[in-house]
Order: sequence, then structure tokens, then C-alpha cells
Amino acid sequence: MPRRLLISLLALGVLLVGAPASAQPPPVTTTTHEHHATDTFIDVVPSCTEDPNAPAYEITLTYNEVEHITDFGDGRVHETFTQTGTFVAVPVDDPSLPSYTGKFTIWGGFNANGKTVNGTFTITVHGTGSDGSAFKVHETDHFNTTPTGAEFFFAHCHD
Repeated sequence: MPRRLLISLLALGVLLVGAPASAQPPPVTTTTHEHHATDTFIDVVPSCTEDPNAPAYEITLTYNEVEHITDFGDGRVHETFTQTGTFVAVPVDDPSLPSYTGKFTIWGGFNANGKTVNGTFTITVHGTGSDGSAFKVHETDHFNTTPTGAEFFFAHCHD
């Protein structure tokens, strides 16, 4: 009989010690998929130079995307997404410029914990012009905000 009592007390003790951890709600993860989505906007054809006189293009994307967001319920959040697809870029103001078609991939990750926030984003684009020209661009951007409010950012781009 004392042995059963001891086992019962140990089991109760384990449950009570584990109770605070189980009182915290579990993280909630949401996953969203988009297939064959489209988006059209005006921008410049990607390049690592930021020429203020770069010609405007109407760019139409067709892509697939997956996004995961995990909310821990205590101020911590983790998010990541990947978007990949094709594009068509047509000059807006000068029809003598080449049109472009190609492929792209964008990835992003974001974290917050109630004290700091950070994120990293990458984009890779390969395009071919109607004139036979081609380009390839890869850019990485990162930001970080510290508990003191200091902000840090860098961008690295290469052709």
C-alpha cells in the first residue's frame, strides 16, 4: 500500500511540475499557399544600379507562393515565405526598348520576440530581352532592430 501511495504522489508531482508549461497555449502556425497568382505593377527592370533615369516597365508576375507564420502567443513571431515564378516586363514610355521575360525567386524570413525584430530577404531574377540581351541579379537585404531601438540595415546586390 505505501508503494502505491508513493507512486501516486510521484505521478501527481510530475503533473504539477508540468502544469505551468502546459498552461502556456501552444504556438499557432498558419500556412498559406497561392498557385498561379498574378500581380502587375510599374517598376524598373531589376539591376544593382539605382539609376534615377531608368525607364519604367509594366511588370506582370505569375507565381506560386508559400508562407508560414508561427505565433507563439507571448510576443514571439516567426514568418517565412518563398515566391517563385515568371515575369514579363514591357517598356511603358519607349517602345524602342526591349521587353523582357524571365524567372524570379523571392525568399523572406522575419522574427520578433517582443524585444528585437529582424528580417532577411533575397531576390534572384534572370531575364532575357526581346533584343537578345540578358541579365541576372541577386540581392540580399537584412534589417535588425535592437531592444534599445537602434536600427541596422544592409543590402548587397550583384549582377
